[in-house]
Amino acid sequence: MEKYYLWLLTVLGEGSHEITRLLNDFGNPEEVYRAFEKNVTLVGAEITAKAEKTGLESAEKQLADLEKLDIKMITIDSEEYPENLKHTANPPCVLFAQGNTDILRRKLLTVVGSRAVTEYTQSVIPSVIKGLGDEYAVASSLSEGCDQLTCLNSLKYGVPFIEVMPCGISQTYPAGSKTMRKFLLDNGGLIISEFLPKTRSSLGSFTLRSRIIGGISKVTLVLQAGAGSGALATAEFSRAPLFLPPNDVFRSEYVGAVNAVRKGGKLYFGTPDIEAAFRRAEESENVKEETTPSPEKTKAAAKSKFRKTNKPAADRADKTEKSKNTPPEAPVNEAGEADFESREHYLIYCAVRDSKAPVGAEELILRTGLSSDKTAEVLLDLEIDGRLSNEHNKYSVT
Repeated sequence: MEKYYLWLLTVLGEGSHEITRLLNDFGNPEEVYRAFEKNVTLVGAEITAKAEKTGLESAEKQLADLEKLDIKMITIDSEEYPENLKHTANPPCVLFAQGNTDILRRKLLTVVGSRAVTEYTQSVIPSVIKGLGDEYAVASSLSEGCDQLTCLNSLKYGVPFIEVMPCGISQTYPAGSKTMRKFLLDNGGLIISEFLPKTRSSLGSFTLRSRIIGGISKVTLVLQAGAGSGALATAEFSRAPLFLPPNDVFRSEYVGAVNAVRKGGKLYFGTPDIEAAFRRAEESENVKEETTPSPEKTKAAAKSKFRKTNKPAADRADKTEKSKNTPPEAPVNEAGEADFESREHYLIYCAVRDSKAPVGAEELILRTGLSSDKTAEVLLDLEIDGRLSNEHNKYSVT
């Protein structure tokens, strides 16, 4: 199955929303490959043409190269894949890993912060790391500043460290981090990336990395963040962010953290706060497990969806009026003008409005039948228009 995942990444590119959609529609990458062979996938002509030109031979060669580099593939359907990451929007279908993958089974705590570190933050990092028990591992990057200091303290106090890279594992980023990375691996740490080993970093790859750093853990601790700090971007992908109480709320280095606390982030006063956050997350997961359909039912639903989607066009047209995926007509105002930009905008708005709790993009895709790209576009429009609010990637009506 691994070669089919590599084929999928080569055709669509790392971080592509289409990968998530196709895997949901067809069940696994081999079925996606077969669907392309039969020309029954619903993607653009450019992607279809690239798929037709991309054979499995290149994927098989990449598999051999991974073995030579001692890089392991952790696919989204493997037991080692972090459970929390599966529930993020557009989870990576593959994690390339080098090092001790066993630590992915621990309680993962994301720790991030600004590059320019204050003396106060420097004094706090050791106390945060020392307070963690043997069941924890820390996830972050090796960016200068808070992240590198977190890594060094993790190594010093024997807490396993996971580095998430914005490029392939064969690359060196940031410059000068090669020695630290080797020390990390020699001391039981782990390096992961969703990018093929030779992929270089790009502007978009840092956002993709942020969603992994924030999404892989049940708790995120932001040590320090000014206005517009990249650390806050990571926190947006976290399910339960915690923010370190700033030393001086009027200092520019902490403005971002202060604003995040105003929006609902939690203050951190010590290890008990982290432990309590993990307990709440685990309790929430237990409730979800009781109400979530079994994998067998989920697969059956996916197959049923695939069969319905791939019926002849004439058969589908007969049932268009009855399809619950057909957007309702948007209401008009007194001047006879539509209150919504399109029926898709109104469909998404209604799905959020009728939800009993804030709802994520993935659930909206399932409810509406719209593509992932269209859903993301409409959600952004509705958020800009002030119709929806977004809190940690969960949407509700304003």
